[in-house]
Amino acid sequence: MKRVRTAVALGLAGLIALWLPHGAAFAQTKMRISLDTNASHVRNISTEAFAAVLKQRIGDKLAVEIYPSAQLFRDRDIPKALRQDAVEMGIPGTWQLDGVAPNTAIQTLPMFYGVDEATVHKIMDGKVGQFINKRMEERLKVKILGKWMDLGFQHFYSVSKPIRTYSDLKGMKIRFPGGSANAARIKALGGAPTLIPWPDLPLALSQGVVEGVTTTHQSAVTAKLWDSGLKNSFEDFQYFGQYVPMVNLDFWNKQPKNVQDALVASWNAIIVHERQIAHDAQIEARDTLMKHSMKIVTASPADIVATRKHLMTTQAGLVKEMKIDADAVDLALKELKAAGVKF
Repeated sequence: MKRVRTAVALGLAGLIALWLPHGAAFAQTKMRISLDTNASHVRNISTEAFAAVLKQRIGDKLAVEIYPSAQLFRDRDIPKALRQDAVEMGIPGTWQLDGVAPNTAIQTLPMFYGVDEATVHKIMDGKVGQFINKRMEERLKVKILGKWMDLGFQHFYSVSKPIRTYSDLKGMKIRFPGGSANAARIKALGGAPTLIPWPDLPLALSQGVVEGVTTTHQSAVTAKLWDSGLKNSFEDFQYFGQYVPMVNLDFWNKQPKNVQDALVASWNAIIVHERQIAHDAQIEARDTLMKHSMKIVTASPADIVATRKHLMTTQAGLVKEMKIDADAVDLALKELKAAGVKF
């Protein structure tokens, strides 16, 4: 993580050098940002970069306060907290939102299983993502600042039972972070999905509440899940996790246009760098897990394609059950096929 922090510092120095500090004093408006990951997580680090760039643009007009480790709210509670003016900004994972904004679950559908990072970016930064953002803004009464922040690929992990093939998942009680499609995927592969919020996971693992977990390499490292007994990893690239930058609409509407523009511009200024350090963090985290005796097995490309085809038999039912817009699903499937994804 030291290399990641250094990369952030260097990248941030280059970004903020583009703007001169504002010396004038302004009345400050509090802007609280709630995150449920800890301070060393890539999301938190990049949010700090966003706050620093924003300060360089607008000086002291906003007093940005970042609350890590669910000190204010868990990600699943962010939409409600934003509606109730209990917080000004949150950056929840898409998997936490499908109960209130069903279209956000599109990446967790079977058609995205095992799809590479570049293809996900192309689709979610394009028409599909724009459609979903618009629907989210309308439904949740929020402002989406821009492109989604990256986390990385979700994989399976286990405490004692090694996972070498998909068949090893059968009968395992597996923690998942939320999302109907995530639960359905585990079921379709023979496991028993168990919903456990991230802050509660280490204790649940150490007490044997679950046998396995779906998360990312970097998240496993920041929480030091080897201390909770995690020993095995099965890399199957279930879906590429991303976070949505959403701002309380009342707060947004009260800001003058120059502050609104600065919020959007500051997010745009850090997002490319955030995605790169998120990518690098996953690679570094994989190495760290191995140094802590994690045994990692990677599913073959052929097995991933076969599993995607198997999971696709559940997609139509999921789309209907979760009330995801069929137009968005059709567009995403068309673009995936055009990108060469096999079904």
